[in-house]
Amino acid sequence: MAASTTISRLAESIFSNTKIVDSYLKANDLPSPSFDADGPTNLKIDAESAENARVKVLESTLELFDLLQGPAAILRPVAYGTSLQAISRWDIPNKVPLDKEITFTELAHLCDVHETDIRRILRYAMVYHRLFCEPRPGFVAHSLASKRLVQEPSMADGLWLLGDHVFGTAARTVDALEKFKDQEPSHTAMAILKGKEQSGYDAMKEDPQFARKFAKAMMSFANRSESAPRVSLVYPELWASLGKGTVVDVGGSRGADAIYLASKYPDLNFIVQDLPPMMAGAEAAVPAELKGRIRFMPYDFFTPQTQAADAYMIKQCFHNWPDHYCVRIIRNQIPLMKPGCRLIVIDSLVPEPGTMSLMAERMVRAFDMLMLTQGHGREREGAEWIELFKQADPRFKIRAMKPISKAADFGPATGLIEVIWQG
Repeated sequence: MAASTTISRLAESIFSNTKIVDSYLKANDLPSPSFDADGPTNLKIDAESAENARVKVLESTLELFDLLQGPAAILRPVAYGTSLQAISRWDIPNKVPLDKEITFTELAHLCDVHETDIRRILRYAMVYHRLFCEPRPGFVAHSLASKRLVQEPSMADGLWLLGDHVFGTAARTVDALEKFKDQEPSHTAMAILKGKEQSGYDAMKEDPQFARKFAKAMMSFANRSESAPRVSLVYPELWASLGKGTVVDVGGSRGADAIYLASKYPDLNFIVQDLPPMMAGAEAAVPAELKGRIRFMPYDFFTPQTQAADAYMIKQCFHNWPDHYCVRIIRNQIPLMKPGCRLIVIDSLVPEPGTMSLMAERMVRAFDMLMLTQGHGREREGAEWIELFKQADPRFKIRAMKPISKAADFGPATGLIEVIWQG
């Protein structure tokens, strides 16, 4: 009997693990996945065994797909972002009725573009991104994914960030790396495109509308692995140990994490700091019962800290910046720190290469490339965090590094790093 081949073993893995997922869905009276506009948006798999099986199906499918298409096909770009850019910029999801069809002709008129262009853009999106469908020749209707862009505005905000803003600059990244050699945040693809050496955060200071849009896009990723509930659960003893202390959420945007943590730890008070455009209108979203314990304060973390606290939380900020800028941010928190003060970092905590599943590592590398493109930031491994704090000041001591991400997140590899200021 001939030994089984790699592709047959992968096919068997896909079949057996799909049966596990399917059995779980049936046993729990959950709908089966579908691309239809009224299909389920989330599989709602809570059992670890079924979730692990789902991940194995995805991993095996990806490997089998790459093996069967061959090395030449792997070298081709997977997708061209023009389609997503057009869909986001022209707000096409909101121009297609939720409950009926629209012709390409009508849609082209609404978008003020040629019909041939809208047709090719959407047909590409249909086959590559499962966005929209063509129920009959010449007519467009919503798919599950495009419908969610209407019903969940935060998803549309995320699409704008990745599909329009980021895509519009990524193609000039190599040009920027060749022209500039200093890893300055202002020396990026955007500088070449606009002819102006300016970091993304300086651009936000100049353009409040862009800053608000960017803040909303960041909120669209709030349900990923670094979400407040996951952060709270992964290290509850840390938050409890702060007692009746004050936590400053540096770069905390609209205070989503402060609101959640304040609701779980009633003795803690929070001060959310960020640039004014990022916090505009945020106080109105604070629940009435928490208003006395959460306040907002304008602050630029490239200036010395002005608020004393028992702990400073900096979440998903450092990965946006190169090392020498991160050192500045850290050092700026020192002036008001007392011995024993905590610096709680929630950011990338990347496992060593080859220790993750292929799908998880692809996502980590994709986020790392995104950081490179936008401002020379990066996703960091544990050893790099140790070196970063040593460079900032040897009086910092890392007490704990705790992974937050799960294998099935397929997002940035996130962790919580507890740092003690020894004074």
